[in-house]
Amino acid sequence: MVIVTEKNVLTKPLRYLLRQATAQCDSEVDTEKKTKEKEANPDGERGTWSSQWDFAFSCVAYAVGLGNVWRFPYLCFKNGGGAFLIPYFFSMLICGVPMFFLEVSVGQYLGVGGMSVVGQLAPIFKGVGYSAMMMVFLENVYYIIVITWTLFYLFHTFIDLPSLPWSDCSKGNGTWSTVSCWNPDSGVPFPQSLPARHNISEADSQTAVEQFWSNEVLHISGGIEEVGEVQWDLFACLIVAWALVYAFIWKGLHNSGKVGNLVI
Repeated sequence: MVIVTEKNVLTKPLRYLLRQATAQCDSEVDTEKKTKEKEANPDGERGTWSSQWDFAFSCVAYAVGLGNVWRFPYLCFKNGGGAFLIPYFFSMLICGVPMFFLEVSVGQYLGVGGMSVVGQLAPIFKGVGYSAMMMVFLENVYYIIVITWTLFYLFHTFIDLPSLPWSDCSKGNGTWSTVSCWNPDSGVPFPQSLPARHNISEADSQTAVEQFWSNEVLHISGGIEEVGEVQWDLFACLIVAWALVYAFIWKGLHNSGKVGNLVI
């Protein structure tokens, strides 16, 4: 069936026009629905990277952390020094880099978070995503303590400039330093040191760094039966650490790349 206009010009079949009108109505309904959803939840859209460099720097910041800075040299020294680098680089090339590339590729392809990405690939393993989020939560809870210790040391570096508060045992007299404190770098031989005068052997003595960590930072008690008190200075650093984390992520994904640039 065709339609004849006022000028008696044949147009397209009526069936085609009805289909186009119906599609247009559906499109208007979908647009109106999306507009209402966006007004109800203006921040509901998933953020994206502002540039490729933000994504690259975010990956570097994700892969490099405090563990790489202070944990890796210790493990390298403890497990053979330079020989440890051979199995390390082998494992990194065989396992680490391919797994990291797979994780990034799947995340970029599906465009979803870690909690739902496994469920989209295999619905039967949907629980793996929830387990992964629980592991990330537990990891963040203990890792924020490491950030707290870092902030604690950072603030204390400005107390006794240009030296450090834990550079010598005399700086902790009456607070964190005990009679077993002896600093080998002080130039005082051990037979003339304070631990030797109190009949403490060199093996049982502790450096200023160790005692500052045990007595000033951790305030280690005599045993598990001694709970001790809340360390308010560490508690304040913990609040600052959580505040920094929130400030970095509250704007969403598109700002995390700039934070990664700052961290790197």
